[in-house]
Amino acid sequence: MASPDEDEMIYRGSVTFDIAVPLDAIASELADLLASGTVAALYVGSGPRRALTGVEGANDEDGWAWSETWHEIQWMQESIARRHGRTLHSAATYDSDERGSGTLVVDHGGRFHDCRDGEDPESHRTRACDCFPVSEPGDTLFAVAEVTDNDRVTIAEVPAGPFIDFPVICADHGDVACPTSRREAVFRREAHLVDAHTPSPLPLAAVPALAELPARVLDHIRQAADELLLGRSHAAPLAIRHRDAARHHTRQAESALRKHGPANTTALLIRALVELHAATPDREHPPGSQPNRP
Repeated sequence: MASPDEDEMIYRGSVTFDIAVPLDAIASELADLLASGTVAALYVGSGPRRALTGVEGANDEDGWAWSETWHEIQWMQESIARRHGRTLHSAATYDSDERGSGTLVVDHGGRFHDCRDGEDPESHRTRACDCFPVSEPGDTLFAVAEVTDNDRVTIAEVPAGPFIDFPVICADHGDVACPTSRREAVFRREAHLVDAHTPSPLPLAAVPALAELPARVLDHIRQAADELLLGRSHAAPLAIRHRDAARHHTRQAESALRKHGPANTTALLIRALVELHAATPDREHPPGSQPNRP
């Protein structure tokens, strides 16, 4: 698939729901759907009964947009249909700078496929195409060493016609992704947690309390911090391996601390945290207090 910077597209025709969706149920989604100006909404009814029946491609002057924009529009339509139990129908065609012309096909699970001229639409309706991975990947692309414990980001299992989809749903950000395999869903969930739910690591200043820890413990702590910092400089999918490496070094540090740490480990770590907090230059002080100065 061409990158958004290389592939400009236009869709002509309509995409509709089998049953209209009440506007009050999709107010924010509809605003996002229409924000690009590349599609126009199709309505039925009036007043409180007004509902969305679908969207229609804009005219030839206004309808051209990068493929990424169209993919976001289609993703929102799929999400609305999935959450409100609607079936999608397409009567749209497309023209693309990179992929030529074709038809927008809806498969039996409610997903959009770009079917190029000359291709068999039925292969797309049954997902017997290469648009989506229909089986577990054989390589390590979606391999994740561990799964983060965070109940705000979950993986659902949703029947989609004869298929099963695995939406990744965040309590704070809504639908994150909707892969066709659980393995990929686990990967997308971890990537979202790294990207949106992992705070920047604390500045690890050289404080006196840390000097009392055994060298092998400090070595793993520093390596874990380095991996976290590296992870913050990469896109979420690439950051996962750094996060996993940080976990490994953290476990090694914990194990070494149990075996070789001083007897007053708890008091030592509390003092290290206090000194670290005091060494943070931008920390806030209680109203009316003054920070100690040398």
